[in-house]
Amino acid sequence: MPVPPRHGPARRLRRVVPRPVRSGIGRVLGRPAAPTAKRRIGPSEPGGIRQLHVGCGPHNLLPEWWNVDIRPFPGVDEVADLTAPWPWRDLDHVFGEHFLEHLSTDEAMRFLSEAITHLRPGGRVRFSTPGLEWVWQTHFGHAATDDEIVAETYRANRAFHGWGHQFLYSRPMLQRVLGATGYAEIEFFPFGESDHEELRGLERHGTPESAGGWPSVWNVEAVRPKSGELTVDTTVLEEIEHEFVRYVRLGH
Repeated sequence: MPVPPRHGPARRLRRVVPRPVRSGIGRVLGRPAAPTAKRRIGPSEPGGIRQLHVGCGPHNLLPEWWNVDIRPFPGVDEVADLTAPWPWRDLDHVFGEHFLEHLSTDEAMRFLSEAITHLRPGGRVRFSTPGLEWVWQTHFGHAATDDEIVAETYRANRAFHGWGHQFLYSRPMLQRVLGATGYAEIEFFPFGESDHEELRGLERHGTPESAGGWPSVWNVEAVRPKSGELTVDTTVLEEIEHEFVRYVRLGH
């Protein structure tokens, strides 16, 4: 989902529901009281859900996951800025579909660092994000006339800038940023598939396409190592700053 401007620190979403008038025996004026829904317990509490679904939006909520978004959509379990320090610990899984590309590169690196820090050792992330290779393969380079080239120019720029996209990832780029933030066992899977049952069938954004051997969406998983200190490869951060961020910042 698109990530809007930040609105302060993470906060718990509270839903205010009008309370019906009840009689002294627990009935709503003539009919049995409705059963109380079981309260969902999040990762901040003992025994809470240990799977975090980031950037969930209102239409792709996952019942076995703690659904988090920066906006208070109906059904969201918690409102949080996921590039700020996280309040959760010892997570089993973190999943985000069409989320990473809506963050700036600075935000993405902070998000990935927060995720690995708050996973338990051996915990796993799964992200689905548009594949840059597929965009190039399908959006530009096949036109024969000037008018067709102009049409492809629009299509390519829509892919980069439409829907709130801030950065599109190639497969090697995903491997580089995940490795730089400390993840291990980086693997790519077809849509909806995984070697881990908890991570199968999570994607909801339709069936992806392929062209020239390139999938339209990369589905990548990675693991927090079970031992050793978490370290960040600052040379990759410097590379991103030198090759991309400084140009964006300066307007070049």
